Amino acid sequence: MRDLRQKVLDDSNEVKRLAARIPGYGGYLQKEMRRDADKLLRSYLARQFRAQRKRLGNVSAKLAAAGNLLAIGDLEQATMKLQTIIDKVKTASYGYAGLFDAVTVQEKALDALYNFDNNLLASVDTIGQAITGLANAVTAKEGLGTAIAGLHTALDQVATTWEERAEVILNT
Repeated sequence: MRDLRQKVLDDSNEVKRLAARIPGYGGYLQKEMRRDADKLLRSYLARQFRAQRKRLGNVSAKLAAAGNLLAIGDLEQATMKLQTIIDKVKTASYGYAGLFDAVTVQEKALDALYNFDNNLLASVDTIGQAITGLANAVTAKEGLGTAIAGLHTALDQVATTWEERAEVILNT
């Protein structure tokens, strides 16, 4: 995936480019562009997680069709965990500090936040692999418990990683 920070900068119109030349405002504008890029990235990340949630729903439907009601309860918990992750990604703070705010968020911190969110893209693959393993277990009719436990572990790891996001701004 292309770095969205560059896309936001490339898409700047002439008015923004002119405003960037105003002393003091240019840095503010750069910060806003960094925030916009992170917001775009988080939107993309949320869509990727939603696609995995849809796949998980398909696996749940197969289990329901097979009459495996015990496993469906475990998958409902996994679906709720995944939905919680999606909600947090969609609504997360993106390092906002207005032009005249007393607390300013430095460009370095915004870049660190963007990089943190960008690294979370790998967690989409981790969850996807766990769901693939689960789907294979459903098809093979064996190893279902292990596959469900693996999915929960993957989701818990992503949730724990996400909780570390607040530290990025504080420690940068």
